[in-house]
Amino acid sequence: MSTLLIIGRTDNTGPLAFNESLALARALAVRDHLLSAHPRLMPTLSVKARGACCFIAANDTLAGRTQNRRVELVFDLRDKVQP
Repeated sequence: MSTLLIIGRTDNTGPLAFNESLALARALAVRDHLLSAHPRLMPTLSVKARGACCFIAANDTLAGRTQNRRVELVFDLRDKVQP
């Protein structure tokens, strides 16, 4: 069965705890949107929050911080063989 990992991300502005909850809220919003259109996806979805790592741009400019505020979708299309 294929899986979809939804990863919420933030920039480095603000406290770590706030960024972690914001990253999670972003990921959950995308998950909920997908499930509203396709409820049968539920068993294939998982969610992670990454509020303090893995930036794709520098956080010292508005443009860079904007790029870091995102949700990533990671598809695993490999068939899982059950033993």
